[in-house]
Amino acid sequence: MSEPQEQMSSIAYRGSTSLLQGQRFYCREWALDKLRHCLDAHSVSGQAPGVLVTGGAGAGKTALCTEVVWPTSQAGLAAGLSQRCLAFHFCHREDQRSTVPWKFVLSLVEQLRASPLLPPGYEEILKRPSVSSALEPLNCQKDPEDTFKRAVLEPLLDLPPPAHTLMVVVDALDVHCVPGERVGKSGSIAELLATNQHLLPSWLLLVCSIRRQNKDVCKMFS
Repeated sequence: MSEPQEQMSSIAYRGSTSLLQGQRFYCREWALDKLRHCLDAHSVSGQAPGVLVTGGAGAGKTALCTEVVWPTSQAGLAAGLSQRCLAFHFCHREDQRSTVPWKFVLSLVEQLRASPLLPPGYEEILKRPSVSSALEPLNCQKDPEDTFKRAVLEPLLDLPPPAHTLMVVVDALDVHCVPGERVGKSGSIAELLATNQHLLPSWLLLVCSIRRQNKDVCKMFS
């Protein structure tokens, strides 16, 4: 990977972390159990490609997503969800860079590359000319959806299924997202995921959180 691309990937990865990491989690233990049930039942035919966590401001959506990725409570540790989290991304209202689609895509690629949960072969797929060219900085910025397909979706579909269903967690998906307003082919992270959710492998569950009042974005994942 070229040095500029490594720098962009590093920036995208740092921007995907949660501001609540390490804080105490309480009062939503039941949600962890429900999410675990959805994860275990996902392989059953006919299940939806993801789970949408909705609620008003301050309802605890980000806290829940943070506990899934970095558990601190007894319930969170017992649920074992972090051991099945393949990748994550946290959008921040105060940092618009965290909502940029190409940064999101590069963040996913870097996490998948480093994840011990994937079967062997992902790194080799990234070396294919058609994939490596899509990961070039300018190409990724111009068409993040193409890079998402070539470097994330298609490689995951080519890999043998892991032993257990895994998940990707994306928090505050509606931040800075105005459906219908697109700049070039970038759009938003929400549009990127909604448009391509049908291409997710059957062993991967997409877990997203959205404010309930943002009905337009909620409808994108109905």
